[in-house]
Amino acid sequence: MKFTILGSGTSHGVPVIGCGCAVCRSSDPHDNRMRCSAFVSEPKHVVIDTGPEFRMQALRQNIKSLDAVLITHSHADHLNGLDDVRIFSHTKSVDPSHPEAKETGGKGLPVYANAVTIRDIHNRFDYIFMPVKEGGGKPKLDIQNVENFSADSPLCIGGLSIVPIPLLHGSLTVTGYVLSCIHPDGTKHSIAYLTDCSFISDESIETIKSCSGILEHAVIDGLRTEPHSTHFSFKQALSVAERILPRHTWLTHITHNMSHEEIKKYVNESLSEFPSLADVVRCGGSAGPAYDGLVLEA
Repeated sequence: MKFTILGSGTSHGVPVIGCGCAVCRSSDPHDNRMRCSAFVSEPKHVVIDTGPEFRMQALRQNIKSLDAVLITHSHADHLNGLDDVRIFSHTKSVDPSHPEAKETGGKGLPVYANAVTIRDIHNRFDYIFMPVKEGGGKPKLDIQNVENFSADSPLCIGGLSIVPIPLLHGSLTVTGYVLSCIHPDGTKHSIAYLTDCSFISDESIETIKSCSGILEHAVIDGLRTEPHSTHFSFKQALSVAERILPRHTWLTHITHNMSHEEIKKYVNESLSEFPSLADVVRCGGSAGPAYDGLVLEA
């Protein structure tokens, strides 16, 4: 599996409009954080979340086709670019001469989300589901409830197996995802994507651990050093990593309070509080901030 972080920033993005802080003025590309999104390019093409910058992210990543979209929740920074999947929802390839180019047929591009998010999609993008009107265009989407899938009955897209993980984002139930593939030797390797959350139940932790096989990477919401009502702090995210023990831990949904290098230093200095995670790092693993364009493999 090849998995790319398209955006690692919080809802404002970084740089923040009108802000002149050191991070927002930084020349380090690691400090330029678009809104949270990720893209699986192997073994299938799947995007997680379509925020306001999805068009720019898709162009930067040279995305030419999509097999599915996974949505974590309906906040603007994760959903409001949904219309930009339009180009992928009528043909599998942008280039009609490409040998894989073909009409999607049926209901269109599969989009998976929980029931609350589906309700909000229908409200916010109501024109998508109305009869065709003269002029303009709209995506052709097949909206499906991801709550119909579980560790016992995962969503399968080609060689990709996907288990939805319920999380709490304040009082809102959102969806994390464990994405897995089977290697030629028969072992399962996984990436957990757990953004926008302030609480993960014991049941969800156990599901992550039991369904992952070898958990190569965990991308976990880590907003800043200070506590927040709807997001994990850096240390709270590390405490989740201490429980699920991925080989590599990545903080995402990061605000502009600290630079990439400052967060790396902070995490390294905090590892002594998380002995099991520190052992993983000493044995060749890692823990630190994600960044736009980071490529993970499992």
